[in-house]
Amino acid sequence: MHRFETDETIPLRTRICGLLCGTLGRPSSTVAKLTRTAITDTGDEMTVTIGTSPVRLRDPLPALIRRQLDAPRRWDTDSDWLFPSKLRAGAHTDYSMMVKDLQTLGCSIVSLRGAALLALAATMPAGPLSDLTGISTGVANRWQTLAAAAYSGYPALRLD
Repeated sequence: MHRFETDETIPLRTRICGLLCGTLGRPSSTVAKLTRTAITDTGDEMTVTIGTSPVRLRDPLPALIRRQLDAPRRWDTDSDWLFPSKLRAGAHTDYSMMVKDLQTLGCSIVSLRGAALLALAATMPAGPLSDLTGISTGVANRWQTLAAAAYSGYPALRLD
């Protein structure tokens, strides 16, 4: 995650995708379909509406998304997509391209998402977790069980 936050040599689209997948636990297919209208920027904070509720983005995502929004759009000036396709007019970037970009960096979207889901499951109830990540409530409950199990042996280790 630190690399996506700081490495200016990584393409902007890839940095945003990596950070959104790694913090919100959303698949790259959802990130590819983000629209400009899903983003609310007050100047002081930025939210993105994925699911039913807006989520406040932490730094450096707002600055990166502002750069993406301000980038010149030579091929698709009319669409609302945050990541317009360069190949298909009026369409969003294909999520497989984002996955390929991450794989080129040695990063797995499955690992990014899994780490995010594990961290989020340890800190929030199943309902909000389900809404934020797009998984079912049953799957959210299983992630919470897994997150709790990851630390269940820790007290016993401390007593030794």
